Amino acid sequence: MKNRLLNLVVVTLCLTLLPAMAQALSVYQVNAVMTYGGQLKADAAFVILENDTSRYEEHGKGGYSLVLSVQENAAGSYTVNAQVYADQGKGQELLATPSVTLEKQQPASVTFDSDVVGRVELQLTLVEHAEVDDAELKDCKYVECE
Repeated sequence: MKNRLLNLVVVTLCLTLLPAMAQALSVYQVNAVMTYGGQLKADAAFVILENDTSRYEEHGKGGYSLVLSVQENAAGSYTVNAQVYADQGKGQELLATPSVTLEKQQPASVTFDSDVVGRVELQLTLVEHAEVDDAELKDCKYVECE
């Protein structure tokens, strides 16, 4: 799993980052499970680059968006900031912007009530934190996941 994540990250970074980078960047994998109104809406793995966000969404009425970013804390914990949107036929509507502090490999959750979709439950697990350096970004080789 770790190799697959790093392969995906290297390919993604090669396509999106400037060629000349002076320092290592943190890359995170966060698994998220989100339900609202008692229905599973997302069960996905997010790959998040330092100082960036990752988005998972389903378009159309009944759709949603979940946007995540990660910040490493001094004490070795992590804060995951989320933006939760719902689409009830009028476009994406922001429901909440919860933040969760968690330890690596330890699930954490947040629950809130929304007038639009009812009770929203979001469970997050920081699965992996890797450092990607300049040399890895310059030597891009695509390796298909098994």
